Amino acid sequence: MRSERGRAVAEGRRARPGPRVAVMERHGGAAWLCPLDRRELKLALAAMCAGAAALGRPVAGVDLYLITDEAMARANAQHLGCTGPTNVLSFPGASGMAGALLLSLDTLERECLLYGQQPVEHLLRLLAHGMGHLAGLDHGPEMDALCASCLEAAEAGLAL
Repeated sequence: MRSERGRAVAEGRRARPGPRVAVMERHGGAAWLCPLDRRELKLALAAMCAGAAALGRPVAGVDLYLITDEAMARANAQHLGCTGPTNVLSFPGASGMAGALLLSLDTLERECLLYGQQPVEHLLRLLAHGMGHLAGLDHGPEMDALCASCLEAAEAGLAL
């Protein structure tokens, strides 16, 4: 089964450009804490972008940074004035530009144990939550609906 891009190339036409999705690893050797590999993360994020667009909240793209609690605590203090790490921080992009998500792999692991969730399930929930903020939403019913759409799209994209 070919993707839209693959069908377009085979038919000699240009594929419709999708949102830009990139995964950067700045984790200091904690990659083993991430339950999805780079390809799966890109698939999940691209599907989430499509899920957000389906609800009229398009996201131009996303740069995901996988980081440690130490790096997250620094970012949390610098940008929000909060002490300590958090699970995910969102930085919406300027008009037409990709936004950024910072995800702490250490906090992901700790919260999986705390909440009794499977790592892939919790990772996708955190990414969906971050996508809601990249789409310009704050906590509330509209954000909950967008997160549910993003989560469903990612699960379908990963065939979970």
